[in-house]
Formats: sequence, C-alpha cells, structure tokens
Amino acid sequence: MSVRGQIEAALALIAERAKDSGVAWIVGGSAGLMLRGLPLASEPRDLDLYIDDAEFDRLHLLLRPYAVAEPVLSETSMYRSQLCQYEIEGIEVELVGGFVVKAQESVYVTEVAELLLPLSLPVATRHGHIAHVAPLAHELWFNVLRERSDRCELIIEAFAREAAEHLGALEQLEARNALSPALKRQLHDRLAVKAGKAEVSR
Repeated sequence: MSVRGQIEAALALIAERAKDSGVAWIVGGSAGLMLRGLPLASEPRDLDLYIDDAEFDRLHLLLRPYAVAEPVLSETSMYRSQLCQYEIEGIEVELVGGFVVKAQESVYVTEVAELLLPLSLPVATRHGHIAHVAPLAHELWFNVLRERSDRCELIIEAFAREAAEHLGALEQLEARNALSPALKRQLHDRLAVKAGKAEVSR
C-alpha cells in the first residue's frame, strides 16, 4: 500500500472511532499538505492530528488501543503541546494538543474548534469518512515561525493560486494571534508578489 493509502486508511479508522464523540480535530503537517495535492519533495513520514487541550484526553481514550507511548506535556523555548504517539495502519500518528509556537517576537496558538476547524478543508478518505485538513493559512504561519523556507515557498505558491479562497482564513488567524507586525508585512509582500506572478501566468 502507498503512503497516501496508509494515511487515508489511518484517517478512516480515526474518523470511525471519533464519529459520535463530537471531538474537533484536524489534520496538519505534511500529510495535510499531501491531501491538498501539494507537490511535496518527499512523502509524509507521519500523520499529525491537532486538537484543543480540553479535548485531548477524549480523543486519546478513543485511540488508546493504538498508543505506543503515554501522553506527555512537552514545553521548550519555542513549542508547547500535549503529545501522544500511536501506530495506525502502519503509520506513525501524533496527537498534538494545545499547540503553541513562540518565535520571532510572535505567539501563535492553535485554536481547533473555534477557528481552524471551521476554516478547514473537508477531504474524503475511505468508507465514506471525511477528514478535515488545516487551512493553508495555519500551515503558512507555522512554517514561517519555524523558518522552514522550503515549505513556506511551497505553501505560498498554492496560496497565491487561489488567494481569494485563503485570504479570509489568513485575516482571521492573524487577528487572533500576537504576530510580529514586521513579519506580517514581509509575508504579505511575498504573497502579493507571488499572487501577481500567478495572475500573469494564467
């Protein structure tokens, strides 16, 4: 089975176990970008699920039979989150709760139920299940803050092709987080330049 097939199978199983729970969770990271059809340089190595702190334990209990470790609270100078790893359909799955990034004079907080889920992209997996993929605006700021220039360029390209579709999410995300004004200006300038090039190339 291909990596994409394994990820879709894992998502179908997760969606089945969580379907009646009311828990809000989204797919992020390279797996989310793959599900959006972005041309990644290499296949995803794992599947990242984001969830609010308040609902972390509920989803963990549903996935506990697949856990390979106990949940931990991870705090560094840059990141804060609850974490737990699982193995599902041959794929390493990481549940990330209450994720916060502090970098470049900015603080970014993932708010899944209130912000990211309503802005997410529904993607069909298997057996009629739907997985919700994090908005590109989330992936863009996450990678800007951790200075992943290669990933940023890939996301900016995709963002610029359908800027009208993504700008609303970007505005909401920026309004809810303490992001460096200088960093925002730099990012907006890059998006404007890329959007102009995309318009010319059509």
